[in-house]
Amino acid sequence: MPQLSDFLTRFRPVGAPGSAGTAAVPADKAAALAAELDPVLDLLAKTDEQCAGVIAAAQQRAAELASEAAAQAARIAAEGRRQAEAARAVAADQVMAAAGEREAELDRVTADALRAKPRPAEADIVALIRQAIEFVEPGPADPGPAAPGPAEPGP
Repeated sequence: MPQLSDFLTRFRPVGAPGSAGTAAVPADKAAALAAELDPVLDLLAKTDEQCAGVIAAAQQRAAELASEAAAQAARIAAEGRRQAEAARAVAADQVMAAAGEREAELDRVTADALRAKPRPAEADIVALIRQAIEFVEPGPADPGPAAPGPAEPGP
């Protein structure tokens, strides 16, 4: 954009009054600058287009890399879940095996304790059986309550 001073220089007197000089139009600095810079800017326009192409290619490649990274992350996560499930299964098997070993050990200890415990004598068993029979059957001393029979009249 032209400056105010450029605009005002157009109205500056060209020469002193007197004999006529060569006819001329005041210099236009903006046009001179444009004429000087346009070829350079045209060359830069081609470079700018190349840069835009490089940027577009880079953005496309970045999108491809992001997509590949997302797919790889999904594969890694799936593999991690599979390995975690396998590790949980191995741990569960180990816990169950340890529990089975502990149960077998307790069974052995219990069996050893039962074998080590003295058995009751034959006389003790016979005495316990007699006590049980006496508890269940009333003896002759206790005939129990008499139930009214059919021959006896009721009140």
